Parts: sequence; structure tokens; C-alpha cells
Amino acid sequence: MSGKTFQGQVTRLGWEAGAKPRPELVDLILDQHGRGQRREIGPTVLGVAFGAVVGLLLKALVLETALGDAQGGWVAVALTAAGVLGLASAVGLAAWAVLRAGKRPVLLQFASINLLTLGIVAVA
Repeated sequence: MSGKTFQGQVTRLGWEAGAKPRPELVDLILDQHGRGQRREIGPTVLGVAFGAVVGLLLKALVLETALGDAQGGWVAVALTAAGVLGLASAVGLAAWAVLRAGKRPVLLQFASINLLTLGIVAVA
């Protein structure tokens, strides 16, 4: 009968008021959820830098066509191609990083901030 009441179950489990978990158990849980690892800043900084560069290239492309100056020479063609290729690469990398997020979280960190920065710079 002692196992059917709440107090009987607590007694059977051997629980003590004010008990604290073992440090090994806490470390194991934190490591399993990824909070025991330090987050790197490098992928975020690189994502912001590449996103800003590609966003500026795309913004220059939009401004150039809005002004009607289509005769920029081979430099303008190269910058336009780099901007469009950068946008396509950023979207493709973000999609691939979402699929591989479990095995490569750093790639998802880079790709997401890269696409976010690119969108902010190109639209703003």
C-alpha cells in the first residue's frame, strides 16, 4: 500500500528534500544538448562579411539598372555575375546547411547569418 500514495512513492524512490544532482549527470545532460560547448564567433563574422559584400554587389546592380547606365564594360559584367552567383550560392548553401544542421552546426551558423545579412544589405 505504501507505493500507491505519493509519500509512499517518494519513500520508495529514496528521494531526500534538498537533494542535488551529481555533477557527472549535469555535465552529461549539458553535453548532450550542446550547451557544454563554447560557440565560435568566426563563422558569424565571416557570414556577415560575405553577406555584406554580396548584398552591396546586388544593390549596385539594382542601382545601375535603375539609372539606365547599362554600358559599364567588362568590370560591370564581372561584378554583376559575382553578385548573382553570390546570391545563388548563399541560398543554396543555406538550404544545404539546414539539411546538414545536425552534423555541421557551424555551417548552419555561417549560412544563416550570411543570408540574413545579404537580405538586409540588399533590401535596405
